[in-house]
Amino acid sequence: MTGPDDARIERLRGVTLNGMSDDEALDHIAMLIDCSDDARDAKGVKRAHFLIDQLAGRNLSDRNGALLEYFRANAWAAGSRIAGSRRSWAWEDAERQEELLALSRAAFHPGFDALDPIRRCQILTNRANVLDLVGRTMDAVEAWDAALAIEPKFGMARGNRGRGLRGYAGVIHGDGDRALLLLQAHDALRSATEPGTAYESFDPAPAMSFFQSAADEIEEVADLDAIREFRSGLAGRNARSKAERRYRDWCSGNRLMLSPLCDVADLFPIASDDLILPPILEGFGDRPDGHLPPTIIGFFSQLKQEYVSARYMLHEGLSSTRSHFSDRDVSQTDTLDYPLYSLASEKVRTAFRVAYSLLDKIAFFVDRYWALGKRPDRISFKNVWFKEGRRTLLPSLDEMPNLALRGLYWISKDLFDEDLKETVAPDARQLHAIRNALEHGYLRVTEGWAEPFNLNRDRSDAFGLRIDSDELEAKALRIMKTARSSLMLLAYAVGVEERLREAASDASFVGTMPLVGLDYARKRRDPS
Repeated sequence: MTGPDDARIERLRGVTLNGMSDDEALDHIAMLIDCSDDARDAKGVKRAHFLIDQLAGRNLSDRNGALLEYFRANAWAAGSRIAGSRRSWAWEDAERQEELLALSRAAFHPGFDALDPIRRCQILTNRANVLDLVGRTMDAVEAWDAALAIEPKFGMARGNRGRGLRGYAGVIHGDGDRALLLLQAHDALRSATEPGTAYESFDPAPAMSFFQSAADEIEEVADLDAIREFRSGLAGRNARSKAERRYRDWCSGNRLMLSPLCDVADLFPIASDDLILPPILEGFGDRPDGHLPPTIIGFFSQLKQEYVSARYMLHEGLSSTRSHFSDRDVSQTDTLDYPLYSLASEKVRTAFRVAYSLLDKIAFFVDRYWALGKRPDRISFKNVWFKEGRRTLLPSLDEMPNLALRGLYWISKDLFDEDLKETVAPDARQLHAIRNALEHGYLRVTEGWAEPFNLNRDRSDAFGLRIDSDELEAKALRIMKTARSSLMLLAYAVGVEERLREAASDASFVGTMPLVGLDYARKRRDPS
């Protein structure tokens, strides 16, 4: 027996796009997805995917191209809800992966800015929600903030941002930072229920009720007045020069400090690179050098030093306004395509290379700490999660209740690999090509300002890959952010694992080895 909704879905499934304009076709696809989602009709969603692929073959305007990717994401989301896998703990989820890729393509599409503000907010908010769902909370917060920069009163971005910050606070092992994020989460959730908040839904009451309940729960477990007082007593960073101030402001503004506070604009002034590993629990005799701290502590410190050094090189490369004396009297040929050779450019190149290589080193850390048993000479950030030589997730990882580690795994999906081609980032192939050209070949960097006048615009030839300086700088900043998110999630993932190990331990006696911070003065070549 079928009802009126079933008959309507069947009629919608039977419609073809023949004779429809692009706008009419998009409207029909949107209606088919929404109705199929409401009716839990998998056939309708399958038909929507077919029509989306069909419409993609047309010569769409940039605006409609971006909108089509948004509807494609909605179709994948509807499919996961119908299948009941939306909140699954399984690390692999093909529908979730396709949804994130489609939302990323929409958000970075040339036609994105041509969409109306609410639609742009929807795309950015939905993308942030998926990022948060898979554990990439830092990236999610930035995407929610981007939506709120377009429409500050957009309720779903406000509320989901608060929900995400509440989850973020749960993986932090520092009490002060956790408290400050909980306060931010509470205020964001409360703001989603204020009069005048903009909701695109006809009935925002369910969402507002959820956000209200989440704020109430925070009030029950946290002394918000005490946290506000604690926040007011914190001093900003103490820069010793104008140059240092500019550098630290640049780090905060680009969310590159190794601190959770750097993910919230209100907390930028007090953020610093204070990220460290949590206490590590080991059994007596686990290591021959048991009288020393666990080796991974030193390894993490090295990863952190490489990151902050690469970050400073990127800052210097981007902020340089004049030639350096080391470039004087260096004979080079003008190849007539506005080539860029300079110390500043090399710093940007080097920062890109170091940041990208950090990801493979993080994979080495993951293998050793979680004892995955990978071959050391074959480990990469892209493949450390899988069985040797196969595209099958390691059984020890699948459904592991460690959201931060799962987030790290999903960051690896941003990268491209010749063997593991699946990715959730539209620019993954380009990042891979730039990295290969920098490490093994010839990356021809040309002056960004001269790009409109450059007659030789071929991206590649038999001898190398060409890129203009503006794009290289943007990609270097992009991969630096990826390295930062990865280091943050690595530390949080270790924290989650250590709590699990402590809960499972039956040790009757636990000793401690207090460690102190490395003195800043010892970072000089000659501390004497």
